[in-house]
Amino acid sequence: MSFFYIGVLGMLGVFCRYFSGYLINKIFSSPFPMSTFLINVIGSFLIGFIYVLGVEKLQISHELRLGIMVGFLGGFTTFSSYTLEAVKLLEEGKLSYAFSYLFLSPFVGIILTFLGILFARKLIILN
Repeated sequence: MSFFYIGVLGMLGVFCRYFSGYLINKIFSSPFPMSTFLINVIGSFLIGFIYVLGVEKLQISHELRLGIMVGFLGGFTTFSSYTLEAVKLLEEGKLSYAFSYLFLSPFVGIILTFLGILFARKLIILN
């Protein structure tokens, strides 16, 4: 059953990534790869949030948790795009964009994962 959840939710994550990227690129026009950056940090927040809901609070089944965290968020977030875009910025000589992108993505991602965990814990306490 895990493979089913991973496959179906992974497909949904891929579609959400594509359409989110499309919309973000319509809003932001910049040499900075804003869509990949935003998708990755949103995914970081969501993985922290889902972890707390699935493990600590709601006890979501292991199979469904894998489907969401590995499938959906794996399809939604974009590490391979992140690395390719960073290399392209370096090759184009856009060093300030490249280094800010390389630094901000993991740094903001870690912060948002932590905030997702805190937010989920506070949200559940309120209910």
